[in-house]
Amino acid sequence: MNETAARHPNRFLADLTQAMRSTAETARQATIEQCQADAKAYTEKLHARTDDEAASLRKAAEADVSAIRDWSKAEMERIRVETEQRISRRRELLEQELQEYNSAIELEIERVQQRVSGFEGEVAAFFEQLLQEADPTVFASMAAQMPDPPTFEEGERATLAPDVWARREQIMRAGPSVESASKGGPQEAQPAAQSDDSGKAAGGAPAAAKAPPMESTQVVVVGLVSVASIATFKRQLGRLPGVKNVGVSSGPDGEFIFTVGHQADTSLATLVPTLPNFQARITSERDGVLSVSAHDPEAEG
Repeated sequence: MNETAARHPNRFLADLTQAMRSTAETARQATIEQCQADAKAYTEKLHARTDDEAASLRKAAEADVSAIRDWSKAEMERIRVETEQRISRRRELLEQELQEYNSAIELEIERVQQRVSGFEGEVAAFFEQLLQEADPTVFASMAAQMPDPPTFEEGERATLAPDVWARREQIMRAGPSVESASKGGPQEAQPAAQSDDSGKAAGGAPAAAKAPPMESTQVVVVGLVSVASIATFKRQLGRLPGVKNVGVSSGPDGEFIFTVGHQADTSLATLVPTLPNFQARITSERDGVLSVSAHDPEAEG
């Protein structure tokens, strides 16, 4: 009896353990199948999202390509307009340069004629005195002292060279906007929604029409002596913000008159004293004329 009673619980426990193992195996299989099903569903969802995202990325890329093309068109138009403006300015400055050169030549010719007239007067006075001498010995001695004619050499017009070269340097100096355009690239393009506005402001015909009006001011400078300082002063004037062209001529009392073409909003009275080395000081200012006292750095020592 006791042995039978002892075996039954063991059999019961064995059966129970077997049932639990079977249930656990079934649960394991169900869990794996559920995991596989969830993974498959998620994979299918990923594939669907991939197609949508790819379409979205393609659309964004096309929008960027369109923005790059708009940027390129705007830059080409801006550069075209700036090129035409610089060509026009160069031709205008050529006319002014030719006028200044011709004026300088006329002045030089006038000086030559004055020297010729002076020599003619000197020779006439000499011969008037010579012809009054009757002694052959004295006559010969006096004739040996006949004045020599003046020499005319190309070097006498060398003062024109610094001015011409300074003007050429000013005209041919590259503009900053062209440099920035050459350094820019497609990576700087804005989205399509913004590129339209940027294209309108890129320097096309409408922007050129809004250029500020131009004025001309005579800057009358006293204190400049050397040719090099005059050319440097003129070159520095040409580099001031808003200044488009500069011409120079000599005044009757040793002053030099710089005719400055500049934008209407450019304050030469404020900018001229900032020129380095000249210690320029405004002595008076009236409509279209600015009087300046300057120090000639070349006159030192």
